Amino acid sequence: MKIVKTIKKIQRRLQLAMLDKASPESLRNIGEKKLLRMFQNQGHASSALKKTMEHHRIEPKKITTIEHFTALDFTMSKENTFNKFPLHDLCRPGILDNLQGVLTSSGHSGNFAFGLTTWRQAKVTPDLLDLALQSAFQTDQKKTLLINCLPMGVRFPSNNVTLAEVSVREDMALALIQKFSPYFDQVIIVCDPLFLKLLIDETANWQIDWRKIHKHLIIGEETFGENYRNYIGKKININPDDPTTGIIGSSMGVGELGLNLCFESRETISLRRTISNCPALMEKLFGCRSENDPRPMLFTYNPLSTYLEINEPGEDGYGLLLASLLDKDCPIPLFRYQTGDEAKLLDTEEIMTAFQDAGLPTAILPKLPLICIRGRDKDRLETGLHMSVVKDALYRDHHFADQITGAFRIERNNPDDLHVQLRRGIKTSDVPAIDIFSGDKIVVKAQNVRLWDYESFPYGKSIDYERKFTYLA
Repeated sequence: MKIVKTIKKIQRRLQLAMLDKASPESLRNIGEKKLLRMFQNQGHASSALKKTMEHHRIEPKKITTIEHFTALDFTMSKENTFNKFPLHDLCRPGILDNLQGVLTSSGHSGNFAFGLTTWRQAKVTPDLLDLALQSAFQTDQKKTLLINCLPMGVRFPSNNVTLAEVSVREDMALALIQKFSPYFDQVIIVCDPLFLKLLIDETANWQIDWRKIHKHLIIGEETFGENYRNYIGKKININPDDPTTGIIGSSMGVGELGLNLCFESRETISLRRTISNCPALMEKLFGCRSENDPRPMLFTYNPLSTYLEINEPGEDGYGLLLASLLDKDCPIPLFRYQTGDEAKLLDTEEIMTAFQDAGLPTAILPKLPLICIRGRDKDRLETGLHMSVVKDALYRDHHFADQITGAFRIERNNPDDLHVQLRRGIKTSDVPAIDIFSGDKIVVKAQNVRLWDYESFPYGKSIDYERKFTYLA
């Protein structure tokens, strides 16, 4: 067993060394060639994919350039794929007799899609995860405890870290941190923003001293802003501008495409924070022209496993994100699949030029391609105000943020009213609503903010952390 682990470590070191010598453009070019080969060779494609090609009169063999591919008049989606075809038509031949695991999408839209894993894929999945963990957290050199607090069903198979699966039980997570952290070099906590807020709120009841624990956070399920990152960092003694104190990073997964489709790195976190403090860069690189516009997550991604493109981008570069899977053994082949997110691709030269024009030091860029993801258009009011802007504004004032759960609701038919849930035990009379947006220029008037006691909040008396919370309805 020791020999096998040593060999795996050597392999990871070599893989990361090769990646360090590559450029985002060269990796994306390799991914494009891989994509074209896969799309042309559909001898083992699913019935659903073949029917889709026939319906759109597409002859895959004739798609010989990436320009041909991105000009195709078809996209796949949950509605026209998972909701349309039976499971046996969606899968490649023989897949349903060789399944190791099934992962569902969140079902937030009322419909479900599925990510399938074969036994063959399951054997290599831990190696892929361990490579990512080594790249981000040096888990080959540091004894690591990873606590997975994502909803039940989302798992992280690893051969290199100690893994604890607790789902959305904050008491179990805190008990593990309290008892086990002294025996590890570092602790990695994986969760979503609302559950992390609960976890931190309950810390005082467990006498946990975050200063004595070297920890990192991987946050999924929802996007978050820099006010939130600053708040969380202050609560658990992480300086977001100093990765040696720990990393608060985001990871974006899509059940049917993969759990780590896009992710933050040390470089992207630093870039996003720098850009967020410079209005000129905010407009030029992020497309933010007003306080209503969402600050996008700045992610990187692996172009050798997923090809990402933007469908019908507007003047600001944003359009619908389309993803194509590049694993020839993927159980359900998906090409130009709509994730539902608005996104924009960024290239190295664009960033370097923008920083130079702003008179800033040369930006340190990751070796992987960059993409901005600003969430979904349906999370925006007719006034243009995006829910992610409201969400982040709640964490601008740390004293106020201490009083809330992070859950809020705006109704489309009454967009000037903002309903905010207070933490258990906090009374509305103790929290002045007028201070919520002090210093923030967003279009929600303070006098229209309604604070609710925890038990009285009408949009979910207690938050169901197994499901995505609905902020706008």
